[in-house]
Amino acid sequence: MVNFHIEPTSKCTLACPLCERTWLFEKFKKRNLHEINVDNIVNFIGVNKHVSLCGNNGDPIYHSKFLELVQRFKDNNCSLHIHTNGSAKTKVWWNKLKAMLTKDDHITFAIDGLKDTNHLYRKNAKWDSIMNAIDTLKDREFKMIWQFIPFKHNQHQILEAGNLSKTLGFDEFKLLQSDRWLGKKDLMPDREYVDDYYKTQKEVLINPDFSLDMQPKCLKNDLPSENLYVDAEGDFYPCCWMGTHRYKYKNLFSPMKIFGKTKKLFNIKDNTINQILENQSVKNFFDSTKQFTSAHECCKIHCGELNG
Repeated sequence: MVNFHIEPTSKCTLACPLCERTWLFEKFKKRNLHEINVDNIVNFIGVNKHVSLCGNNGDPIYHSKFLELVQRFKDNNCSLHIHTNGSAKTKVWWNKLKAMLTKDDHITFAIDGLKDTNHLYRKNAKWDSIMNAIDTLKDREFKMIWQFIPFKHNQHQILEAGNLSKTLGFDEFKLLQSDRWLGKKDLMPDREYVDDYYKTQKEVLINPDFSLDMQPKCLKNDLPSENLYVDAEGDFYPCCWMGTHRYKYKNLFSPMKIFGKTKKLFNIKDNTINQILENQSVKNFFDSTKQFTSAHECCKIHCGELNG
């Protein structure tokens, strides 16, 4: 089954220092704020799909019609995985969302620390608002995950946060590798904190195989990958990493660089998913990932050694 990563909006209330949104604002003094059209994306995805509503440059819950979007997907029998910082929504709003979700759905809260540290990277995050959301969702059918990016300023809190996640009723506490560390020695956590945590507290975590050297493998040998990505403007990318870094590395991720002959990206306003996947340029891209030597530069840089 084809799975999708969808970024419903580029809006967000936070100002994380290494987020593309923040970087663009500092460089160009403007943010390109977009919202995906509900009808377009629901019709594009179709029925019986798994959809990850992600927040690479924005937070999906800040789409002005987010609850409508969720209901439309659920009406189409789609399972959802919602990623959010969890801040700035009321208990009434969270109760409405909770009523829509089922046992096949997930919500991941991106919380990088405790009350005294989460806001150091996730600037403008409101701890009390996040805790209100989590409290509202305690009695639920779906799975809830605490995702924690270890930084130098929060590394000493990994164990405490993992234990707190159990107290708050999370189903999983997950440490996440992040390229936010790259070239930032002041942010890079010390290996001893992370490795010691896994040696002594594996029972807290579902995924004990975390390593600071672990390379994600977004693209598999089979077409397509599980990471087909549509951004807030409705443009299609082979994976979320390409879509996320499209502004920072324009030359690398231009339509010509990704899909060869085409001069513009495929947009869901003009194409169905089958039209895109059957396009020869798209087929050629996925075929190229089967061999490391022929893969796109993004695949070599981000995914390391590919299968094949």
